[in-house]
Amino acid sequence: MRRSHAARTGARLCPLPRLRPLARRLGFGHSDLRRPVDRAQRTVGVAIVLVFLVIAAPLAIWAASHAHQAGLHAEAAQKVGRYPVVATIRQPSAGAVVDTGDQSPSTVWARWRAPDGTARTGEIPAWPSAGKDGTRRIWVNTNGDLVARPLSREQVVVDTALAACWVVMGVGTPLAFVYALTRRVCDRRRAASWDRAWERLDRRYAG
Repeated sequence: MRRSHAARTGARLCPLPRLRPLARRLGFGHSDLRRPVDRAQRTVGVAIVLVFLVIAAPLAIWAASHAHQAGLHAEAAQKVGRYPVVATIRQPSAGAVVDTGDQSPSTVWARWRAPDGTARTGEIPAWPSAGKDGTRRIWVNTNGDLVARPLSREQVVVDTALAACWVVMGVGTPLAFVYALTRRVCDRRRAASWDRAWERLDRRYAG
């Protein structure tokens, strides 16, 4: 009883039985009634999967490695001459209002210090908590002028993942198109084969 219960539990947990109908629909299932056109479709499908694994995996690894190295170099290069400082809000900028319903300012006047300690003031982009939290970290150059934030490590990781995904999609999309075209051709041949079989059966009973 325990073994049968364990077997039933394992069958419920195992996802393979649920994948069998999909495998048969895609032409990968085993059947004694499979015709030559079915075996041809399965052969093409297996070949496409092997080609995908052989090509996509190395290219994805190469693209991810290249994107990661390029991102690290860009991150290091952008941080040269840029320094993080803390800006303190002085007042919202007059006339700079975003039409969002709450009339929140798009820019604010803030004060910060340049890397050499010189006090600077100017307009900086506002943020959602600008009215509550009066400080924000910004990036400036050696003169204390506001500059864009350099590339972050999180952005490098995201760009690396996207590069690998784009390669996988670039390789997989044409292969999927080839398999879809192959299946369409095989479906037409299967339909024609069924029509001929029904015609022979009708002639046999008619005769």
